[in-house]
Amino acid sequence: MAGKQEIELFISDDGELKVHIKGMKGPGCLKVLETLAKEIGSEKGRTLTSEYYESTKNTNTTSTKLKK
Repeated sequence: MAGKQEIELFISDDGELKVHIKGMKGPGCLKVLETLAKEIGSEKGRTLTSEYYESTKNTNTTSTKLKK
């Protein structure tokens, strides 16, 4: 059974969007971010958490900021 997967979107007062992906194994979260960036805007920066570098048996969390 697959674990829970979440995409959190945070919008700042100046319109900057921050995306936080939880529960996706391996680099799959990066594919989601690339798809979002194509639809929403260019990527301003990326922060990979320590879980990203762990085995794909564990979940990972990735945050990024997109700009319009």
